[in-house]
Amino acid sequence: MSSKEIITDEMRSFIGLESDPVTYVVEKHSIEHFARAIGESNLIYFDEQFAKDNVGGIIAPPTFIRLFRPKRLEKQFPDSFSNLVDGGSSYTFHEKIFVGDQITVVSKLKDLFIKSGSFGDMMFKISLTTYTNQKNILVAEQEITTILYGKGEKTFLS
Repeated sequence: MSSKEIITDEMRSFIGLESDPVTYVVEKHSIEHFARAIGESNLIYFDEQFAKDNVGGIIAPPTFIRLFRPKRLEKQFPDSFSNLVDGGSSYTFHEKIFVGDQITVVSKLKDLFIKSGSFGDMMFKISLTTYTNQKNILVAEQEITTILYGKGEKTFLS
């Protein structure tokens, strides 16, 4: 089956659709818990005076943004694949995130394509999630690859 037959016009209509924005407030105790959980001991995540003197205030570790989930689209993506796997993420960090920042998260589908592999045809969904602060400054971007494959009954993750 060609990729034109697998990727339908309805699927293509999702490219560029944005999720509704959702905003999170960055709290000091959340940064501290997260930093401890990932084994960080740098005082810029814990000590207000040290952080103020060195970076302007307590900041979040870069991967703290993983806690901020975008909203799902109201429409369900129409696919016939039964399984999915995380194909990886790449990040671009533009600005520091400080205690008290309000981070707005929006996600959109950037691209769809088909590759053949040992599991048969696999659909690659490339999404972009943006993280913007209360000053409307882009602080980070995450490009996410999701791989859909297999036919049959969908799993609970699909």
